[in-house]
Amino acid sequence: MLRFLKTLPAVLAFLLLFICNHSWAQTHYKSEIDFGNGMIISTFLDIKMANGQFKITSPKNADLRMMGGKARLGRIMGKSPKKGIIFTIKGSAKKDSLFGDAKIPMVGKLKFKGIVRQEMLSGEFINTDGISIGTLSGLSSAEDKIDYRWLYPQMLKVIQDNIYSKDALQTQAWKKFEKDMEQLCQEAHDDIEMFIGFNMLAQKLPFSHLTLAIQQNLPEEKPSEHQEPEQNNPSKNVIFEKKNSTTAYLQIKNFSNTTDELNQILPTIVANPAYKNLIIDLRNNGGGGISAAFAFAQYIVTDDLEVGYFPTNKLKYSGFQRELFNQLPELQPKNTEEFGNELKTTPGVKLIFKKPTHPVFTGNLYVLTNGHTASTCEPIVYALKSRKKATIVGAKTYGGMLAASPFVVSGKYMLLLPIGDFYTHDGVRLDRVGVVPDVVVDAEEALDKALELINAKQP
Repeated sequence: MLRFLKTLPAVLAFLLLFICNHSWAQTHYKSEIDFGNGMIISTFLDIKMANGQFKITSPKNADLRMMGGKARLGRIMGKSPKKGIIFTIKGSAKKDSLFGDAKIPMVGKLKFKGIVRQEMLSGEFINTDGISIGTLSGLSSAEDKIDYRWLYPQMLKVIQDNIYSKDALQTQAWKKFEKDMEQLCQEAHDDIEMFIGFNMLAQKLPFSHLTLAIQQNLPEEKPSEHQEPEQNNPSKNVIFEKKNSTTAYLQIKNFSNTTDELNQILPTIVANPAYKNLIIDLRNNGGGGISAAFAFAQYIVTDDLEVGYFPTNKLKYSGFQRELFNQLPELQPKNTEEFGNELKTTPGVKLIFKKPTHPVFTGNLYVLTNGHTASTCEPIVYALKSRKKATIVGAKTYGGMLAASPFVVSGKYMLLLPIGDFYTHDGVRLDRVGVVPDVVVDAEEALDKALELINAKQP
């Protein structure tokens, strides 16, 4: 008994420490993650702390709310996150300071440092370059769910009013999407579930480019800074390399913010008479705006090149109708905004790359593609292939080719939706179809194959 009394203070101290460490398990925060540029994600976070470690998690069973019963099979197969938790931060804790790693959908892996107290949670997210790219703020709350039921009818109206064709909303696939979207708005707990759930459902539609975004401000097409080209600079979106004495290689990562880089690098390639071959790498290029596409085309188009037709919901059409489509006005838009405004207010346009007045590349052109070559890339790839202006090498493109524009639904909830259909100059609809290369090889081997083709032509 005496021995027990002597050890009692130590036991009580241990129990007190245990309780303090585990009392955090019930702490629940209504939180916002702000990545700047208007991207603010609302969620609910739980934090557990014990033995100098912490773990922050988003609501459990998110997979069940997004995918229903299929999520259980996904868990069994290891394709769904454990317990349906799709957002985690974990690491070490020192008093009220937190240091760890975050895994966030839509963003990826980041470092995290923050502070936690009973009533408050705060912190910042840091990328691999050590730059803070977002913040986390949370207040203790009993709430665990956002009511999205009001969002469903508003999203539905925006889609119905602006979709490229009313016929697209008459399919069984669309009817199922409507039903699933309504259920998601009833069951989703936070913005993460809404974002992922909606966009997973939209992937099953027979048309592309319907996307839910969480953005306070409409995105603008901003040109990249005008800088001198630097070979193999990983921060660049256009990468130039000299493969051999007669071959130039140009990787274009996107058509969103590459206008300035293309306008700078392409003329230097055209001006070099030694380059008889040019390899354009569009693998993993998901598309972007019209400005960069024109910047690219003006150095490879040797004569007028008709890209295709963009009919809208203001034109009554059924499939490809050449005579009707040829009545659409030709358009040479200055930027993506002008192109979008034209589609919003007219029956459609006919897009043509006009023959430039300055020197262009006239050698052998090779274009590399894969399953992530999409959107703006695809009409260019098809036009070059069908007119035999280039040899396309790699894997079939994604098949996501409609003209899309953003619409604010309410507050920070925005829909990017297709307002213009697309048919090529000879009547092919690329959406959900894609472009098959001239030379089909594994995408990883496309560059080697292109160089092999070039070498085979050498005298």
